[in-house]
Order: sequence, then structure tokens, then C-alpha cells
Amino acid sequence: MRVQGYIIHTRPFQDEKVLLDILTKEAGLIRSVWRKKAKEARVSPGSFLLMEFELSGRSELKSVRSAEALESPILLQGNALYSAFYVHELIERLLPVGLPLEPLFVLYRWLITHLQGEAPIAPLLRRFELGVFEELGIQVNMSATSRGEPLESQQLYQLHHRFGLRPYYGEQPKVKPIVYLDGAAALAYAEGRWDNRQVLMLAKELHRAWLDHALGARVLKSRSLLPSKPYDGERLWHVPLFRFSV
Repeated sequence: MRVQGYIIHTRPFQDEKVLLDILTKEAGLIRSVWRKKAKEARVSPGSFLLMEFELSGRSELKSVRSAEALESPILLQGNALYSAFYVHELIERLLPVGLPLEPLFVLYRWLITHLQGEAPIAPLLRRFELGVFEELGIQVNMSATSRGEPLESQQLYQLHHRFGLRPYYGEQPKVKPIVYLDGAAALAYAEGRWDNRQVLMLAKELHRAWLDHALGARVLKSRSLLPSKPYDGERLWHVPLFRFSV
């Protein structure tokens, strides 16, 4: 089997062998073992480099028979590099092995290409996280209520993992929501207004909550590498509140 892909993670295995986790265009996340040649004993394949792999084996763990670079590697440093580490950990923790997810492969390629440039990092990460949620079916519909009713811009809503968006009329909630937000904020998020600071703040709260829910007790170690600023805006019942304004 020949596939194109990026190495997401490497770790030593037995003697001259290395375990490679590869995000591929054709087969999603693949776990494989690569046997180093004598002259490559101290060299491991690098990240951010599109390669073509020839793989063999019928089990979940494939053998890498050959690997060839298809283009020059993308060079990342500083927060861009730490952001890529975070994305790799998301892929490792959330993607099932062997499930073809070509749109996510395309999105990953887009992400690391733009991390190499001067684009703001936060919108890139939020867009990638959303792509993961969409592919795995764990996102909440932000363009309508849980009953499928259209949103009203000025109406305040409460958002829950299980129930989605529900109108809020001032009562103290029995179950703590993820956030409160008006319809305009929810629609701006659904439209992907990543150039808006309020939408980015909302996305950060939503995505962290969805990721924590999906990961359970597992902790993303790479989060500690990225700049972190707690939400310091308006709250309702000690829960973040978002009202959208242009």
C-alpha cells in the first residue's frame, strides 16, 4: 500500500526500530514500525514534511518498507512549533486508527503551511479544532436551537453538551451550561468569523469544553506550552457570557 502523509509522532521501539504515527491522505491515522538502516541509526524521520510511504502488513501496526520526501520540509519555531505539537497531540488522542479522513488531512496541510507564515495563530488553531469536531461528529449545532428553531439575534441562550442551544429566560440553571450567549454570537461563530476577537474568545471556551468532554480524564500536555489567558469577560451565574457586537 502506498500512501502520502505526515509523521505525527515518533518513539523508539526495539533496537534499530522506530514507531511512527502517520496522518495519511488515503487511510487517516496509521501506526507503523520503521526499521532503520545502519547508516540511519541516529536519524529519525522528521515532522512537517509530506512523504510517500510504502506500507505492508494486515494488522493495525504496519511496516514501513520505504519513505520518500515529496517536497521540502516546513520549518516552524516558537509558538508556531508549540501549536503544531498541540495539533499533533489532538490527532493522536482523538482520531481513530485507519479511518480515512481526507478533509482533515487537507486541513492539517493548510494549517502547517499557514503556521509557517505571519498569520495570527489563534484563528488557525480554532479552525483546525472545528475541523476535528466536524469530522468526528462531536460539535454542537450553533446555527439553531436544540429543537431546530432559528436563532434570534438579541435572545440569550444557554449551551449544553447534551442539549445544544436553549433559550434562557432568567431562571437559575439546574445544570450548569458551558456558556451563555446571544443569538448573534452563536451565528457569528457558525459563520466562522475568525477575524472577530469576540468569536475567537467564544470559540476558545467552547472548544476547550468540547475537547475536555471528548478526552475525559486525559490531559493534553502540549497545552502548557501555549500562552494561556483565563476568560475575564462578563459572566452570568459564574458562567462566561458572550454578546456579539460588530
